[in-house]
Amino acid sequence: MKKFYLLFILTFMMTVVIACSSDSSNGEASSDDNTGNENTTEGSNEEGNEDAITLRVAWWGGQERHDRTLEVIEMYEEQNPNITIKAEYSGFDGYFDKLNTQLAAGNAPDIIQFGGNLNDFVYRDVILPLDDYVGNELDISLHSQSMLDSATFDGSLYGVTLGTTAWGILLNKTLFEEAGVQMPSKEWTWEDFKDITPELTENLDGTYGTADFNEDGFGVFLAQRDKFTYLDGEIGFEAQDVKDWFNLWKDLRDSGGAAIPEVQVSASQTPEQSLIVQRDVAIESIASNQLGAYSGATEDEFEIYPYPYNSETGKNGVSLRPSQYFAGYSETEHPEEVAKFLDFFVNNKEATEVLGNDRGAPVNSEVVKNLIDQASELDQQVYAYIDLVNETSDAPYIPNLPGYNENTQLFKETEELIYFEQETVDEASEAYYDELLQNIEKYRDEE
Repeated sequence: MKKFYLLFILTFMMTVVIACSSDSSNGEASSDDNTGNENTTEGSNEEGNEDAITLRVAWWGGQERHDRTLEVIEMYEEQNPNITIKAEYSGFDGYFDKLNTQLAAGNAPDIIQFGGNLNDFVYRDVILPLDDYVGNELDISLHSQSMLDSATFDGSLYGVTLGTTAWGILLNKTLFEEAGVQMPSKEWTWEDFKDITPELTENLDGTYGTADFNEDGFGVFLAQRDKFTYLDGEIGFEAQDVKDWFNLWKDLRDSGGAAIPEVQVSASQTPEQSLIVQRDVAIESIASNQLGAYSGATEDEFEIYPYPYNSETGKNGVSLRPSQYFAGYSETEHPEEVAKFLDFFVNNKEATEVLGNDRGAPVNSEVVKNLIDQASELDQQVYAYIDLVNETSDAPYIPNLPGYNENTQLFKETEELIYFEQETVDEASEAYYDELLQNIEKYRDEE
């Protein structure tokens, strides 16, 4: 009996030791002390393996994007046992502030998610050119040429496009029904919009008709007028266009159709905390690839619409555009492995089935066909919207303004000056336009 008891104790102690050892390397995410959203997904690297490599990958998004991306990272590690991926993810707020700090310190992630501001970072010489890896580690043969062109600067490729998307208007169908307001036609106009939004506010308790469409909406507004922000070294609009945009929203607030300033400034770009999911508004502008994330964050039913048409030009101004890019850090110690991961992320069928269209419709033609064949009802809505934009709009893709972060902050500050009546629309618009021209000239000189 004593021998049996001793054997039991020894076996139990060995089990505890093995379990403790496993807990430190079983692939579970460990929270970063600073943000709580920065995780390390451990690979199966054996200690002492000379080929063991760690890659840091950074992106922003909502919880659904985080979950999907982490699952793909686990798949990649399983297929590449010598690779460990450190996942650094967060919401959009503060993402580029942190990245700029990392770049200044020379310790940026190996792989970084960018939006339409990729050009700014390319011209700062912090992005890895991918030309040497195309056809070897990275296959782009089935990628949309227009999306490749969007990531090409001075003849060199600097990123892989993660998806094709288009700006749209998200309507909370459930709130429309509660308000007793009929859903509009998808050929609606700004006049329709101005009639519908005050009615929603009036008929809903504590919910406003719409949130402001902000800077991205201004770009669509310009395209409806056959204008653009900035392209090929030229500014494509005047101060009067800025005044017209801000006056449109001032009139909507005055009519009760748009959210009051205190609500608008509390808006979050995280789907789960967005004004429409929180039922603060019934209408909000989003990128089409976000439909799944917004729908998954609520029990309400959503539909995505094109922007209200300009009744004079007959245009909705919506264009197909790259959603985000993955690009490599120019100082990465593992450029070949960076290119291999990018290839896996956009070309591997199993990986892209997990990712779905969270970052937009994939740019690999075979991947798109595979996803359409097995698309859910929600995914079909996204693909149908992309088709609708393709059929109804000839608006070209316009890259973000040079000095994206600085100019986006300028636009936001201008909005808030008008919101809280610190300046008139004319005063704030003139000041915005003048400062924007100065910023563009500054960044153009740096290029």
